[in-house]
Amino acid sequence: NEGLEFDPERGKRCTACFDMRMERTALYAHEHGYHAIATTNATSRWKDAKQVDDSGYRAAARYDGLQYWCQDWQTDEMTLRKYEISAKERFYKQ
Repeated sequence: NEGLEFDPERGKRCTACFDMRMERTALYAHEHGYHAIATTNATSRWKDAKQVDDSGYRAAARYDGLQYWCQDWQTDEMTLRKYEISAKERFYKQ
């Protein structure tokens, strides 16, 4: 995202990145017969869930029969569960 290097968190750079990632996800889902997409990007308290979800809806709308699965991943319970799974599975976190 050249030109957006100094854009603040939750700014245009984040939208561009989410759009790119969700479009690739939607394309893969479409090409492989999946009917729904989702993302873990909205789990972070540092991310704007609406910004992430809007990218998901835009990407899914490009393909007939594909939907974006929107959930509230930022609850205390989900945050705790996310950290438990990340630690157990040794996930890399950006």
